[in-house]
Amino acid sequence: MSDLERPNKSVRTIPAEGPMVRPRRTRPRMGWRSMAYSATGGLWNPGPSEKEQRHRDREDQIATQLRGKHVTAFFCLKGGVSKTSTTAATSVALADLRPDPVFAIDANPDAGDLAERLVGRQLAGITSLSRNVDRISSLEDLSQFTVTAGRLTVLPGEPNPVLGDSLSSADFEQILGVVQRYYSYVQVDCGTGVTHPLMHGILKYATTVVVPAAWSVTGARRAAETIDWLENNGFEHLARTSICVLTAKDIVSRSVDKQAVLEHLGKAADLVVVPADPHMADGGTFDWDLLRPHTREAFLDIGEAITRRFDRPAQEIAEAEPVLGGALADKALRTPPVIPSAAGSQDAYARAERARRSTDRPADDRHTDDAAKAPQNA
Repeated sequence: MSDLERPNKSVRTIPAEGPMVRPRRTRPRMGWRSMAYSATGGLWNPGPSEKEQRHRDREDQIATQLRGKHVTAFFCLKGGVSKTSTTAATSVALADLRPDPVFAIDANPDAGDLAERLVGRQLAGITSLSRNVDRISSLEDLSQFTVTAGRLTVLPGEPNPVLGDSLSSADFEQILGVVQRYYSYVQVDCGTGVTHPLMHGILKYATTVVVPAAWSVTGARRAAETIDWLENNGFEHLARTSICVLTAKDIVSRSVDKQAVLEHLGKAADLVVVPADPHMADGGTFDWDLLRPHTREAFLDIGEAITRRFDRPAQEIAEAEPVLGGALADKALRTPPVIPSAAGSQDAYARAERARRSTDRPADDRHTDDAAKAPQNA
């Protein structure tokens, strides 16, 4: 036996590092816990609060790996329900937290203004790209038709409604094919016309639909009708996994029963309420930092709901416990909507929220409830 073949008895297995290292408590970064950690030089680490841990879990979920392609369509039969604003804010939130690039397409044929909301000027892009799609052979070629807003890349719409109306389903398929060579995750701001040829191409490739709604009677009805239309026109998988976003954009009278509105929208798989926000209502250039804290929370909840749909079958999503996000966790809406298909899980959610808020209420966190009162009264 050679020296190379002879076993070396002096070699022993070194145990893995894990069991030899004491578990470390996560460093807090919010509220009094963070101050205590800094003031004691890390000698006292109270760890993150449940609220902070919830934020960390949400960030991890939003940053989850996408192993294929995903297209999210923002679509409703009614205009004026903050569809473009929701697309813009959610796209920015996802782009800031995801490790991969996020791409947003303004596919509204009726003079869409997604790029204008994000970069502050009216631009044209989608029609020009459709005419030159065969010339795109690199990311640099594609960038000639796009703009950036922070880490988000945007393909502007067509400000001329005549040219926008000429876009077809085949045009969108070609555009999406080119975009998906370089971007796995795409968000699409749609128009309201379900009969427009462009819509069939969008919904054909969409894997998630976000349905904007409003507290008004017509805003709630059109959102519910949008889900019904999807279900009755060959897009049952999108209807079962739809995310409804209820935005408190306008002041409504006391005669509107908000509880009934929530029940009416219960057919959506997830429901997120975005509180009223002056920055969103202004309609100017979008700036994430100018949003109120509760509004940012709501858009992050939408991003979390979308990423939970990555690489999951529609049936599994439809049967999962519904996500109630945004202002539904605030005092004004603590009583969960009585939705027969998921009443038990929503009651459990409400109880968990009340328990969490009563047990984890540091003094410097209490101001957030005051900040929520104004939006909910709007």
